[in-house]
Amino acid sequence: MRRIMISFFFFTGFIFAECSDLNYDECLFWSDYCEWNENTEECQDIGGGGGDGTDYGPYEFSSLSESDGLRNGPHYNDGVLFYPVDAEPPYRSIVLTPGWGGGGEYMHGWAEFFASHGFIAMAIGPNDEINDSHQQRAEGLIDAIESIKQEQWRVDSPLFNLIDTTRFIVSGHSMGGGASQIALTLDDFNITEYIVGAIALNPTIIVEDCDVCADYEYCICLVPEFLEHDIPTMVIAGQNEINELPDYDGLLGQDIYYNTPETTDKILYEIANGSHSSAESPQGAVGEKALYWAKYLLMEDESYCDSLILSPNNASAYFTTIDCSPTVKIDGEEVLLESFTLNQNYPNPFNPSTSIRFFQPKESFVKITIHDILGNSIRHLYEGFDGPGDKNIVWDAKNNRGQSVPAGVYFFQVRVGNHIETRKMLFLK
Repeated sequence: MRRIMISFFFFTGFIFAECSDLNYDECLFWSDYCEWNENTEECQDIGGGGGDGTDYGPYEFSSLSESDGLRNGPHYNDGVLFYPVDAEPPYRSIVLTPGWGGGGEYMHGWAEFFASHGFIAMAIGPNDEINDSHQQRAEGLIDAIESIKQEQWRVDSPLFNLIDTTRFIVSGHSMGGGASQIALTLDDFNITEYIVGAIALNPTIIVEDCDVCADYEYCICLVPEFLEHDIPTMVIAGQNEINELPDYDGLLGQDIYYNTPETTDKILYEIANGSHSSAESPQGAVGEKALYWAKYLLMEDESYCDSLILSPNNASAYFTTIDCSPTVKIDGEEVLLESFTLNQNYPNPFNPSTSIRFFQPKESFVKITIHDILGNSIRHLYEGFDGPGDKNIVWDAKNNRGQSVPAGVYFFQVRVGNHIETRKMLFLK
């Protein structure tokens, strides 16, 4: 059964229903969870019904709680550690904390999702769900990392000697998402030695300082220098959150992204028509992007870089400072490659659009065309001089007349200077 939840920051109310109970207008309203099936004229779960829309990974997973010997950290409450039972160790880890008024169980869905994809994921709650500050929740995330580390050395733990204790991501939803950002600034804990990134889900961020925030009501504000860090961070926010939380103007995910230094690797994924709960669970593209981020940072897998810089179809805005330009290491230093490289389009197969990415080392004449299976040129995507760097061109599966093309095999050809390459792709309907 699909649970539809409406959450407010200062009080919480729940409405439970199945997508199939909703009419057309209600189904569109709950588009984060449900979709209208034109064939059956019924509302269904995203993905066609059956499940909560979460794309679980290939691994079975289990869990540990304090009753199983998991450490009871002083700075958090109700910690539960989820772990894969058949993935390849050593395991890297993610710690998640919930929003205001919620306990650790609110993050179990995310923790199970990451565990099913081969990671350790620990969901924690605050000691005081109402009164704990962002700072206290940030310290709770760091405290939970210590609990995971101790499982590496606890002889009777099923994770004994299977954990990488040097690479962790901190995460959370709403107030917990803001806490993940504050955790990145806590230099007193030597975090740069083990925290490699953060995932902020619909974050709100509050700094309580009556000296710095003297001009603000209740001594609460967001000050750019409080987000000075160089740890990679992904922010997933809803386009319409400000309508739900007008008092948090300047304190939401978009503000966190813009106040994080441009020199820091960062991503802002704004979900079109998204609410404050739009990233509360790992459904669809939200879970996919977060998973790519985890693999990119925790597994140090550079192959996910290209996927991370591409905007999802449901994004109203997507910004990043990440540079995927190909590099090699010479005498321990990264040096930009000086040759043209063309990537396979992504996604492939695709519908309704796909991205064509390539790298050009210097200013050159560029021409990009789409051909059908017979070799006929059907779309001129780009023609002109362009400077060096990583390039991204989107094809919307339309021809030069603006008409949608039939499903089938197509070819994209990229000419940069005197270099020409052609790749095959598949358009589905």
